[in-house]
Amino acid sequence: MANQEHLAILEKENIWMVWRKNNPQISPDLQEIDLRGKNLKQGNFRQVNLSKANLERVNFIQANLEKAQLNQANLTAANLSYANLKQANLMGANLRQSNLIQAHLYQANLIGTSLRNSQIQKANFSQAQLNRTNLSEVYGQETNFCEANLSQASLYEAELQSSYFYRANLSQAQLIQCHLCHSYFVHANLQEIKGDRLDLRWSNLAHANLQGASLQGANLSYANLSYANLEGVNLRGANLVGTNLEQTNLRGVDLSETIRA
Repeated sequence: MANQEHLAILEKENIWMVWRKNNPQISPDLQEIDLRGKNLKQGNFRQVNLSKANLERVNFIQANLEKAQLNQANLTAANLSYANLKQANLMGANLRQSNLIQAHLYQANLIGTSLRNSQIQKANFSQAQLNRTNLSEVYGQETNFCEANLSQASLYEAELQSSYFYRANLSQAQLIQCHLCHSYFVHANLQEIKGDRLDLRWSNLAHANLQGASLQGANLSYANLSYANLEGVNLRGANLVGTNLEQTNLRGVDLSETIRA
């Protein structure tokens, strides 16, 4: 349960901001609180415990949630655009239909989190933990996932054009019908991904590891796969028009019915 003294201070917005500034050593306890629909724009929630809180439709625009505890919190349809969530714990949280446009989630913990149908354009998820995270149907052009862990994540029908996955781990991720054209996957781990009908047009996958991946019917036209490892990959029916396969490992690859003209 939330600390009643901390809750009383929060209810007086101006006092909360001054109190946080004057007491930086205190980590407020607001766990399990119900703040549905509240306007907390630009609020200071650094290191606040909001685990299991109901934060549905809360306005957190430009709020500071660095290192906040948001595990198992309900953030459905919350507005977190431009918010600072660096190293925040969002493990098991519900972020469906949320707005994370240009939010900063560097090294955040989003293991098992649902981001389905969320807006994540230009958000920074670099070095974040996104294992088993649901990113299905998200919209996020130019999103940064560099060095993030997306193993076993679901990105079904996600719109992530021109995004960055440098050295990211997407092993065993679900990428069926995901749109990733013009994206950057240099040195990324894509082992055993399920990427049937995946759109990778014009993407850079140089030195990427796709061993054992399923890319049946994928569109790889004009993609750069130079020096990539495609051993045992299923490319049946894939579009390889203009694809750069220089020094690519194609041992055991199924190239039947591919389009290469």
